[in-house]
Amino acid sequence: MLRKDRILEALRSMCAQRPAQSGALRRYAGFSAEDVADFAGVDRTNASRDLNMLAQEGKIERIPGRPVLFAVKLPSKEPLQEVASNGNRHTLQNGYPPGRVEYAHEVEYRQEVPLQVTQEPGKPPAVVASVHVGAVVTSFETLIGGGEGLKVAIQQAKAAMLYPPRGLPTLLCGPSGVGKTTFARLMHGFALELRALPSDAPFISFNCADYANNPQLLMAHLFGVVRGAYTGAERDREGLVEQAHRGILFLDEVHRLPPEGQEMLFYLMDRERFRRMGDVRERQSSLLLLAATTEDPNTALLPTFRRRIPMTITLPGLHERTIMERYELLRAFFTTECSSIGAHIHVAPQALRALLLYECSGNIGQLRTDVQLACAWAYLEYRTGNRSELNVHMGVLPDHVQRSLLRTAELNRALEPVLHLLESTHIFTPTGLSLDSLPESAQDLYDTISRDLGMLRRSGLEVNEINRLLHLDIQNY
Repeated sequence: MLRKDRILEALRSMCAQRPAQSGALRRYAGFSAEDVADFAGVDRTNASRDLNMLAQEGKIERIPGRPVLFAVKLPSKEPLQEVASNGNRHTLQNGYPPGRVEYAHEVEYRQEVPLQVTQEPGKPPAVVASVHVGAVVTSFETLIGGGEGLKVAIQQAKAAMLYPPRGLPTLLCGPSGVGKTTFARLMHGFALELRALPSDAPFISFNCADYANNPQLLMAHLFGVVRGAYTGAERDREGLVEQAHRGILFLDEVHRLPPEGQEMLFYLMDRERFRRMGDVRERQSSLLLLAATTEDPNTALLPTFRRRIPMTITLPGLHERTIMERYELLRAFFTTECSSIGAHIHVAPQALRALLLYECSGNIGQLRTDVQLACAWAYLEYRTGNRSELNVHMGVLPDHVQRSLLRTAELNRALEPVLHLLESTHIFTPTGLSLDSLPESAQDLYDTISRDLGMLRRSGLEVNEINRLLHLDIQNY
């Protein structure tokens, strides 16, 4: 049994020992990652990662708060309407998961807050640089780069969504980490805004790479299955194609879909008909297909499938975005982190310069991860050194970020549009982000540091040993 399956079974066993609760009492039915780890006999960090993955897959419920709790989903006689972060609904029936859901607030949203300069007695001037991130956004207008690096892509997306009667099937291309899932969600939001889709049109997201090693399970997940279709198929279950009826089905890493699956999809696009695995009866589903790939579609997809996707949108890598866009992304990410911590974050000019200059091969996703790691190291210094401020300086940046300054002379020209902003420390303050709107990974990391720090202090270890162990915690997170 896989570790993730053990975690799921452990949570089910624990929840079975408590009465089901709903509404305001729902938190009393949940368990923390630490509780589940103890019960299952696994490492707490691994348990947390698996629980968050299970929640993203729709198999369990994540209950926001401090600490974050997890519970099995409440049964429902009606299809469960689960609200995504953009306020739209998608339908889950028979407990069948909708696939991976990557919430939009994890990438590059913001509402502009003007930069302000402040100066405390005896200190140099500083820039107050927070932005309003994590808000419910369904508009392309608030996407960083909407007027610059993403302008053409947004125009293409709007044209695709407004094409009658239900929009054009669209393929999003670009390397990992550029925000393809976020972009697809915004296409859905735009269509709802302009009533190009019904107001209750679902957005169903699925990553084909999750089941690439088991084509049979992947096909069952997509198209559904009838009882007895294969060993383990003990009941009829609908697939994501049925759940996406009258809405959007988004398939990430679509090149991992086997040829048979691609053929079934283009049949669906042509005739709006499909069969569940093991079934002879055709069913109907009217949906708009959005897909994403990191590969060259001319070689990674069947020609017959590719021809049925008339719109191709290429999202640029981070190195193709302007330096001002990257600066705005950093503002958004630091604001998210300080809201997770609940404290101000001071970012030194040299550290900000390094984050603007280093080669970020993993694009926006890696940039956000590196910001979170830097904040975690700074948070550890803040908690263990009894410091009055949480400071992000060169010493807390990952090594590959620090090395970027070795090429200062070569890269300084790229900083010209933001040089005037890099003369002062940047101060980020929490700006009204609720715990519910924060990515669980952000909250969970700082909760882990705080909990482990308290435990290690109570054990009587020396400060240096505590720091060493917590450094390992962060490195392995």
